[in-house]
Amino acid sequence: MISRPMARTAPFKLLSDFDGVWTDQAFEAQNVKLYLIAEAARLAGVGADQAREHFEEFERRVKLEPARYGWAPDGRITAYVDEDPFCEANAIAMLLDERRDEPTAKRYRDAVLASGFETLTKFADHCFMSATAAFRIQHPPALVPGAKQMLEELLAHGVEVVVVSNSSSEKIVGWFRQIGVDARVEAGGQMRVRGAAQKMTLGPTDASIQLAGRTIRVDRPLYRKVFDEEEPQMVIGDVFSLDLALPHVLRREKLACAPRELVLRRHPHTPRWVLDGRADGAIDHVVDSVRDLVALIRR
Repeated sequence: MISRPMARTAPFKLLSDFDGVWTDQAFEAQNVKLYLIAEAARLAGVGADQAREHFEEFERRVKLEPARYGWAPDGRITAYVDEDPFCEANAIAMLLDERRDEPTAKRYRDAVLASGFETLTKFADHCFMSATAAFRIQHPPALVPGAKQMLEELLAHGVEVVVVSNSSSEKIVGWFRQIGVDARVEAGGQMRVRGAAQKMTLGPTDASIQLAGRTIRVDRPLYRKVFDEEEPQMVIGDVFSLDLALPHVLRREKLACAPRELVLRRHPHTPRWVLDGRADGAIDHVVDSVRDLVALIRR
């Protein structure tokens, strides 16, 4: 765990991401990618083995230039492909849309658009929603081991835990309740959940910060509204662009809703451009588990 000293006063509120903080999302993200490949192959009339080879090459090319590809719902990158395995399917869709002069990519692109999807991004979003819904039915909750105990330790230290995630409230509440946690959308439980937070949704301006030569967009009005309403003292997330860039700017501007402390949950895939220098000092602590938060919060 990497950290620097923090002043601790009680009580305080923890605003936490879900996927990648309370889960290790690699397995679920792989299911999303496999679903995308299967659907694209079906629409294009390509055999499964050949499609797998094609998409392995698409993925290789995307990851060779990670600063060019990612999740781009409106054409602007809201998170980069190397920040989160959940971004890989959308990044591949971005490549397919871009390489219109290449016969293989064009075959998949034309087939997807001919099937009724307005854009490749909407196709990728459809695959994400369908694959994650199927995952919830077919697999037990993919929470990290000891999630309930980690939450109970935080509660024992007087922390109010609010989970704010792009995933649906139904998914988050359901997974936590299956391990015996009283998670609720409303107040009164052990954990309050704000799903479908739309952290990825960008506003009309070009407000951004620069990090390692990448543009990180920070006009995220729906996510900003969460800070106005919650005024957390600490934020933890695993994707800098989605979770931590905006609160960093709020804090830099000394706004009343800004958190005091920003925490990154590190994964094997967390990119060096975020870890090195802790995003130019924007990140206060880097942890490997929610369990590490207790040492930061203890007073």
